[in-house]
Amino acid sequence: MGDVRGRFRDDLARHPAPPLGDLVQQSVVQGRRLRRQRRLAQFGAGGTALAMLLVIGLAAGPLNVGADDAGQPGGPNVVLPAGSADTTTPSPAEPSDGVVGGFEDGTDRDPFRSVPPTPSTTVIDTVRIGAGPDGELLTTTPQGALELLTRLLPKGKTSGYASLESSGTGPGMPSVQLYLDRGDGPGMLRLSIYRDRLGGDPAPGTVELTEVPDNCVQNKMVTVHHRAGLQVDLMISTCLIWDAKGTVPAPPVLSVKEAIEIAANPSWGTTLPAEYVISGTKRFPKLARSNG
Repeated sequence: MGDVRGRFRDDLARHPAPPLGDLVQQSVVQGRRLRRQRRLAQFGAGGTALAMLLVIGLAAGPLNVGADDAGQPGGPNVVLPAGSADTTTPSPAEPSDGVVGGFEDGTDRDPFRSVPPTPSTTVIDTVRIGAGPDGELLTTTPQGALELLTRLLPKGKTSGYASLESSGTGPGMPSVQLYLDRGDGPGMLRLSIYRDRLGGDPAPGTVELTEVPDNCVQNKMVTVHHRAGLQVDLMISTCLIWDAKGTVPAPPVLSVKEAIEIAANPSWGTTLPAEYVISGTKRFPKLARSNG
């Protein structure tokens, strides 16, 4: 028995333990990368599922959701802007290899399908996150998030309001969509409040820019990290979701600088001032919803 134990110790001595510090750091980086891919998948998936929902709704009868500020009826992705035409080009946001958004690794790939573009994320700035709001606070709702977002946007006409499926891990983390027209036609924006409580998040005030070449829905995403691991993602698209056939080109309606200012507003959080939540409920009583 003693000889067996001795040989076992000798074998262990010849194979030293790996450096745990490197493994931990690599795990944190890998975890952040996968979480970012899931958020991108969430943004892309919401529009696809919403488009299918609206196509079904058109077959069943007229919709009256997502009206713009002027009170005109029409859902987000139902009424095309004047002069626009439907396109049969496949949407870059459509799933790849059966995976929403086409960004998950480790799945079997169809060799006859094109490989989806790889997102590139860089830290581009550091901003100061001011003190949070005072007074009565209520859990953030999609309607409340839209109310705050429309107040922070540059002057223009908004429409196409929708609630997308959120990848947040708790209440008060909605994902929303709207169109903004600053005079050159409507462009699509998507905002998400997110926190996964897994740690490894950058310091509050860190600003990241994620770019996905050749993907008009997920073209640019500005992420501003707030306190307690919370982050606000604001996506600037260069197309409008239309239907399952494809997309309609649209201008980017925010600069990266403008998106940073909006996403860095200290009012964002899992709770919002009661005024925004209450006003949002009244302003968006028939907010379109998507399960994807």
